[in-house]
Amino acid sequence: MNWFLLVPIFLPFFLAGVGTKVLFKGEKIRNIFAVSSVAMNFLAVLAIFLQGKETKIDLLRINPLIDVYFKVDKLGLLFALLASTLWIFTTFYSMEYMKHEGKEERFFIFFILTLGITMGIAFSGNLFTLYIFYELLTLATFPLVIHAGSKEALYSGKKYLIYSLGGATLALLGMILLFSMTSSLNFIPGGVLKGALIDNPHLMRIIYTVMFLGFGVKAAIVPFHSWLPAAMVAPTPVSSLLHAVAVVKSGVFVLIRVSYFIFGSEVIRTIHGNKYISVLVFITILLGSLLALHQENLKKRLAYSTVSQLGYILLGIILLNENALTGGLLHLINHAVIKITLFFCVGAIYYMTHKKNMDEIKGIGRRMPITMWCFGIASISLVGIPPTNAFVSKWFLALGGLSENKIIFPVILLVSAFLTATYLLPIVVTAFFHKEEQKNIENLDPPLKMLVPIVVLTTITVFLGLFPNVILHYIQQIAKNIL
Repeated sequence: MNWFLLVPIFLPFFLAGVGTKVLFKGEKIRNIFAVSSVAMNFLAVLAIFLQGKETKIDLLRINPLIDVYFKVDKLGLLFALLASTLWIFTTFYSMEYMKHEGKEERFFIFFILTLGITMGIAFSGNLFTLYIFYELLTLATFPLVIHAGSKEALYSGKKYLIYSLGGATLALLGMILLFSMTSSLNFIPGGVLKGALIDNPHLMRIIYTVMFLGFGVKAAIVPFHSWLPAAMVAPTPVSSLLHAVAVVKSGVFVLIRVSYFIFGSEVIRTIHGNKYISVLVFITILLGSLLALHQENLKKRLAYSTVSQLGYILLGIILLNENALTGGLLHLINHAVIKITLFFCVGAIYYMTHKKNMDEIKGIGRRMPITMWCFGIASISLVGIPPTNAFVSKWFLALGGLSENKIIFPVILLVSAFLTATYLLPIVVTAFFHKEEQKNIENLDPPLKMLVPIVVLTTITVFLGLFPNVILHYIQQIAKNIL
């Protein structure tokens, strides 16, 4: 049954190819095809999860470096289940939203293709295979970023390509140097370097830093973050995809693989690999929040928020202890669910009213009560007020910081939480507590295809806060196995 591992990876490739013939035959057929595609992919991932055992398949091996190798483990399954689940919500949302964006056929082809590439990243068994899909992710999401075809969209797409390909080139350099020293890039819990004698810790630290920064471009680590707000020119479903699931979370996922399955926590401590990176992570957390404060455009405010929140996950990676990694992995899940909800709400506002900025949404909570209530709940969750889901992940991150005997880590988390409240809660206040400029108070909540995903995702956000053990024990097992 090892071959079944290839289904969630290559089925979307096949369906995207078929879609070039099917998607142009009408809206109803297009919607059925899109939903069926992502649903089949989810069922395939679920079947692998329920099988409950690690499987692997060597698809193409030319030499120890050029080896296309796939493997199922708990970390890969966690990421695959997250992506395939949120893809379903985004599909339903997109069926309605993309009506006013146009070119729906092209959108859904690359939308489905990106799903397969993301599954390839999740189930890669070595760094070479992961790198191939990492590069493919850039190429597949580029048409989504420039979907509008405007001058601004083309500029943002160009910036996205330069940053992504530049970062990938830097990562490739690190991979080549590392392979020359280890002769293996396979993912092994604890790292392929575990127990190895490090003859040149200075060189090894440079290699780790180069790879972290290279792959960290997609994780929007400062100073390589500016492509992310620029990509806001894309349609809202694409923004949701980039900021909550596919691109930025793939960047974080790769950094976890590099840190804990290639180098290993023991080696990183030995070579002080996190010494300089930790400074950039602190700056990422605080600068993202500060920049979000100054954004009038709602989508850009959420984009800079993502930069800051990704810093939380990166902090969980570089602290190199079980509590911190548990918090980082939890926040990877929690932030994805919360942020996709926030983007869906902002997209619904634009879809129904064509309003994009803070000063344009005064009193809109009366006209879009369900949408803005969901936005408010998601905002409170992202701040980390107990008993929300982000509070749980930030709690573990704080414990991880205290485990390193450094009070600065929880202090930075508290400051960032305050800043998060400062840039998100005014949106809720403006929507509900400012007098509406127009007298017409007809309900403007979006159609059900958009509203239902928003409500269900908000419900999941609340559920994960009240019952975190649903995923907490699974994540703790992952952290324990790789540390």
